[in-house]
Amino acid sequence: MTDPGQPPPTSRDAARAAKEVLRERLAGDPRVNGVGIARSKGRYAVRVNIVDETDVPELPDEVEGVEVRIVVVGRLRPLDE
Repeated sequence: MTDPGQPPPTSRDAARAAKEVLRERLAGDPRVNGVGIARSKGRYAVRVNIVDETDVPELPDEVEGVEVRIVVVGRLRPLDE
């Protein structure tokens, strides 16, 4: 049963489609480490991993009805460095 105060659950397929939209839009942006799918409280969202919280790309709150979450992960490097 869905909580009346919450939006309906987002399907995994909708999240995958929204992820592709953002992935193409953000390709080559050095501020972005990756784009993926996250799940919380029964809802899927698009997760955008960024390098620095002071230099965030302009992103919508949602894409095609799917929430966009921004997570600061820092600069990624190979383990052997």
